Amino acid sequence: MVDNTLDELLRANPWFAALGEPQFEAMLEIASMATWPAGTLIFREGEPNQNIYLICEGHVALDISIPMRGRATILTLSDGDVFGWSAVLPIVNIKTASARATHDTRAIAFDGIAMQEACERDHELGYHVFRRLTNVVAARLTATRMQLLDMYATGLEGD
Repeated sequence: MVDNTLDELLRANPWFAALGEPQFEAMLEIASMATWPAGTLIFREGEPNQNIYLICEGHVALDISIPMRGRATILTLSDGDVFGWSAVLPIVNIKTASARATHDTRAIAFDGIAMQEACERDHELGYHVFRRLTNVVAARLTATRMQLLDMYATGLEGD
């Protein structure tokens, strides 16, 4: 894995390109590096929220528990993808999926509560963050829907 500084990694990411310097510094203050070897369970569905992650290198599988069916992987994420988004939302108090590193993975971790507070202090930053997160949430809903359609499809034409 390439060993870039946190500042370099953030500046190279499109999520942060539109930020002014004070907004960038606010994000840098609440960021830290996280690494997981392949096979590591990063968090479990239902656990309290803490961090939101931006993958720098590696792959992370997101899975959900489906009653009477077990666990289903809904999406595998890679470089540039975000996961743990619910940590930034004040009403969602638990993780909505489990996350596991499927390859050695390096990510930037942002403290979810500190990000909420930064967005509350600076509404332009909040707009930028939540605009990006809305796209992430929409993509996850679409992926989950496709998984459920696959699992529950009857195979009958016209249904």
